[in-house]
Amino acid sequence: AYLQATYALGFCNGTASLLAAMWACKVGIGDEIICPSMTYWASAAPALLLGATVNFCDINRNTLCIDPLDIEHRICEKTKAIVVVHYAGHPAPMKEIMAIARKYRIRVIEDNSHAHGALYYGNYTGTLADIAAMSLMAGKGFAIGEAGIITTNDRELYERCIAFAHYERTGVVSRFNPSDDQITDPLLKKFS
Repeated sequence: AYLQATYALGFCNGTASLLAAMWACKVGIGDEIICPSMTYWASAAPALLLGATVNFCDINRNTLCIDPLDIEHRICEKTKAIVVVHYAGHPAPMKEIMAIARKYRIRVIEDNSHAHGALYYGNYTGTLADIAAMSLMAGKGFAIGEAGIITTNDRELYERCIAFAHYERTGVVSRFNPSDDQITDPLLKKFS
């Protein structure tokens, strides 16, 4: 509600949320992501776990965020997503990045770990791309100890994150309701 995102989903840490976001964007074996060259390793490493490669992009030396002038020539037929890091609380130039991504029909994933509550033309970072992932560990602006979260306005991406990382937690009621005679464990019988 604070970010005004339609969907949010919690994770054990920011790296796990980035992994789920990449998987939701269908990053897989043989694919490629574009990622800024200056970031924490977790912005890129989940792509390797999914069998994809990382094409590092230059940053703007004034903002330390990904430089949209260096993105377009890095896009190829294997590019599935651009990972944008809002570095040190400074929002990346999302208007330019989203225009490039839409032109080539590729997804944009925000790593919003370092920009909790930052505004970009009146909108919160973490709501500007197809999906956002963020860490909530002790060194972050919104620190709760250790956790991660994804935010998105895209129901399909949200549901793919649930399918990837929250198995059996879909909200669907289980069809298996054993009768008393099917329960053999005495402790379970006590609570049935």
